[in-house]
Amino acid sequence: MSVRVRIAPSPTGNLHIGTTRTALFNYLFARHEGGTFVLRVEDTDRERSKSEYTENILTGLKGLGLNWDEGPGAAEPHGPYFQSERQDLYHAALQGLLDQEKIYPCFCTPEELQVERSAAETAGVTYVYSRKCRELDADTVSARIASGDKKVYRLKVRDEEVVFNDLIRGEIRIDASLIGDIIIARGDFNPMYNFAVVLDDIQMQISHVLRGEDHISNTPKQILIYEALGAELPRFGHSAMMLAPDRSKLSKRHGATSVQDYLAMGYLPEALINYLALLGWSPPDTQEIFSLDELVQAFTLERVTKAGAVFDIEKLKWVNTQWMRRLGPEGLWPRIKPLLEAQGFDLSQQPESWWIETVRLVLDKLVVLPDYLHQCDFLMQAALVGKPEDIQKAYALSSAAPVLDAFSAGLETLENWDLPSLQAEFEQLKTALPYKVKDIMWPVRAAITGRVAGADLMQSIVLLGRERSLNRLNQALDQLKVQAQTQE
Repeated sequence: MSVRVRIAPSPTGNLHIGTTRTALFNYLFARHEGGTFVLRVEDTDRERSKSEYTENILTGLKGLGLNWDEGPGAAEPHGPYFQSERQDLYHAALQGLLDQEKIYPCFCTPEELQVERSAAETAGVTYVYSRKCRELDADTVSARIASGDKKVYRLKVRDEEVVFNDLIRGEIRIDASLIGDIIIARGDFNPMYNFAVVLDDIQMQISHVLRGEDHISNTPKQILIYEALGAELPRFGHSAMMLAPDRSKLSKRHGATSVQDYLAMGYLPEALINYLALLGWSPPDTQEIFSLDELVQAFTLERVTKAGAVFDIEKLKWVNTQWMRRLGPEGLWPRIKPLLEAQGFDLSQQPESWWIETVRLVLDKLVVLPDYLHQCDFLMQAALVGKPEDIQKAYALSSAAPVLDAFSAGLETLENWDLPSLQAEFEQLKTALPYKVKDIMWPVRAAITGRVAGADLMQSIVLLGRERSLNRLNQALDQLKVQAQTQE
């Protein structure tokens, strides 16, 4: 069987991480099996569907590397790929079912259905539609349609078990008599979700329907519609839901839920894809860091888990740090550059090699991309701002003034402004001064970076340059003199 899978997002919001994981599993399965990945847009909710959401979804999937083989902007042999453009196809199929007497108009009002539902609740049984409109004769149906009575169309459902072998969960059996005659279209032949998705999957020749477990309840209904249409069933597979830390369904109340949110926070696309793959899929060995190509090679449905997958932001952070290291300074610089440009920094003031070295300086301290702005701000500030509490703590040391005076004088005469020369000078000054290492390094670091901890100090001084480094040491000395005079 040629593998053909699809992702069918609804453009009623930005690209959700749950939708993204479903798309990822379909993409990985298709690529692993040498199959076709189809994208279809389910935009029949006219009030909530918006073009900007469609654009966000399509752009987001492409930005994550989940490129589709068929669909908007790609090959369209089974189009159109927007449900809003497929209404004639739905109407024709529904008319065919009506002609074959496989569906029938139901004129029951909401009030009548509520009476039935209340009776079932009183009796303590599962409510199933009574099918009373199924028994109406042709003349009565014609008369009610002619009089303009509101209606929907129901599928005649057989009272037998619906059985399917879920690729992830095994055999699932559901008693169709507890489903009843399902509504598949409104009175104007606008299809309900279950009918539209089945017809789309038939006409797009989808071989495997891989989706979240929240769709398990839809599957027997869709199987009944497949049978009514005389179509071959696809294989179904339902992965576990993505859960919040409290094991409830992940929602906005737990924090960010869209791909755009996480990318805006500075998570790398590679890391987000990597982490989502680990939510509900068990790697074949202890490896946890995968590129998209590596995931394609390793992915099989047999290793998709049944248990709910808890979204752990700390694990995502860890995966992101691993990808930061994997990309390295050269790979990260193009990702960081737009952040600096957005802040108005003039990047032409330094060669690109300098900027890349600044990334190397703080790489082991980065969790998300904006961390660079906080770690390297002292290199980009004309006038040092830093952390006032750190500066105050460092300058309060009795060693501060003599240490800064010695370092200013020692670095002023340094012939070569490079790392070996600075290291040698630092060692000589630390040996000559009668203070503990902390009492030496805190004032120097505070004067240079505005902090008492951070990236390698001597590498920072190399990148800051002779002039700015000496200016900061001298400004710190001036500040200490003012403080001393104030205290007198």
